[in-house]
Amino acid sequence: MASSADAPLESGLSSLRLAADKYRSILNDEKTGNIRWRYGGPPIFDIVNKLFEEERTHRQLSLTLSTSKANMATREEKDKYRSVLNDVGEVQWRYGHPPAFALVNQLFEEGQTKVWPEGSLEETVQNAIKSWEMEFSHKIRLQDFKTINPDKFKLFVNGREGLSAEETLRLGSYNALLKTSLPGEFQYYKPEEESFESSHDAFRSALPRGFAFEILSVYSGPPNIAFKFRHWGYFEGDFKGHAPTGEMVQFLGLGVLKVDELLRAEEIEIYYDPGELFGGLLKGPPILETKTTDTGDNTAEKHSCPFTH
Repeated sequence: MASSADAPLESGLSSLRLAADKYRSILNDEKTGNIRWRYGGPPIFDIVNKLFEEERTHRQLSLTLSTSKANMATREEKDKYRSVLNDVGEVQWRYGHPPAFALVNQLFEEGQTKVWPEGSLEETVQNAIKSWEMEFSHKIRLQDFKTINPDKFKLFVNGREGLSAEETLRLGSYNALLKTSLPGEFQYYKPEEESFESSHDAFRSALPRGFAFEILSVYSGPPNIAFKFRHWGYFEGDFKGHAPTGEMVQFLGLGVLKVDELLRAEEIEIYYDPGELFGGLLKGPPILETKTTDTGDNTAEKHSCPFTH
């Protein structure tokens, strides 16, 4: 039997045990004094509580680090050449969501012949043209455009009559750039027979990694920016009845970009030879299609038309 001197000590230890556990409130119930405990007294959970708290802290730290890495990855995934993609707002996208340019960005970085200093006029113009092409291909409302002045915009290609923003958006950038005044029998591409969708589908099929763009030179600063450029890709998919060659196709050109005080494009003049591009695309051998008659006892081969992009 404990002496009267030991009673205060035991009482103090019991109170310490009860007060120590913050996860099991029933241990702090005054009625615990009347409980018959299996091992003679309330259990002590100091060690397991410490284990729990250390593991919880570790998991919280891991979660914090994971979130930080995810945020960093999101920032890194933002398009570094088309800043307007990083401020999308209430944009109505042609395909329901912002486009991804990972493949063509990789193609650009692997094949570019000029690396311009960050913030230079050349880099600024290069990224402006990339953004301009992106908006005309992926946005469906001119009010969402940030790279042009919709009220004044005109696109002039090889000296032909200028196209308004509305016309360029309706036709699509490929059809707008490939319009020609040649007689029909000499046209290897007939934009008037192509829709926005069919023209883009044709080039996406032919150039699955995209159609990269770079500035080779800039000859004057704003408001009238004269420049030389290069467009290239790899012919790795069918193009209008022609099999892919796997070779690079490209063309060089000159341009003049007239901008307003907000650096929005008011006029763009482009001069280039479409034959440079189509020379590579039509180089692929014709794809033969086999057509079987209803009787199934003979076949006839036909060549798909090579002249539609």
